Amino acid sequence: MLLLILQAAVAQLPLNLTCGGGGTANKAAVATVNSYGSAHGSVGTTPFGTSGNSASTVTTTRQQSFADQVDIRLFAGDDRIRLPRTMLPPLHGGSDGWFKLKNVTADDRSIRASAGVNFMNNPKVYIDRLTGTITISGKAGDFTGQCQAVDPQAPKKF
Repeated sequence: MLLLILQAAVAQLPLNLTCGGGGTANKAAVATVNSYGSAHGSVGTTPFGTSGNSASTVTTTRQQSFADQVDIRLFAGDDRIRLPRTMLPPLHGGSDGWFKLKNVTADDRSIRASAGVNFMNNPKVYIDRLTGTITISGKAGDFTGQCQAVDPQAPKKF
């Protein structure tokens, strides 16, 4: 029983993670297509002719590979994540690059959450606590990496 209480207490200690890895970002690709057309002929004995120009804009998505780092802060009352800029859509919320983590659930094996990027994009975050692997999947792209716990009070390396 005491062991269970200790495990529960340890599970709620603040956790700071830095995760290096990479992925693919879904980016908008925009192209403008110009066209010209003409028609000439006659209706009965009356000749006619017409011509015109038109322009169309075509928007598609392309995938862009990237390597980057994800930072995560958990169990300190303000669960948040710093996502790679490449994965962010043009319109997004956040504060200083940090986004709120919502619906955080944790057990001995995993941590699951969703990142509040904007009203349409809430990427799913999954962290395997045994292997340290992180996966993030959303409309703006995917990221896979390896996490390590970081002590925020540790002295600077340089």
